[in-house]
Amino acid sequence: MNTDDGEGAGLSGQREWFRFGVSLAFLYAAFTLGVFYLLRVDQTIALVGTVGASLAFGIAITVYVRYLT
Repeated sequence: MNTDDGEGAGLSGQREWFRFGVSLAFLYAAFTLGVFYLLRVDQTIALVGTVGASLAFGIAITVYVRYLT
C-alpha cells in the first residue's frame, strides 16, 4: 500500500496530538487527586496550590502548543 508523503506526515501528526491529549488526561487525573488530598489537609493550601498549579500548567501547555510544536 503506497501512501503519499503528506498523508503519512498527517497521520504521524495526529498520533502525536493523540499522545499529547492522553498525557494531558493523565496529568489532569493526577492533579485532581492531588487537589483532593490537599483539601483533606487544609482548604487554604488546596486553594492556593490549585490556582497556582492551574496557572502554571495552563501557561506551560499554551507555550508548548503555540511555540514548540
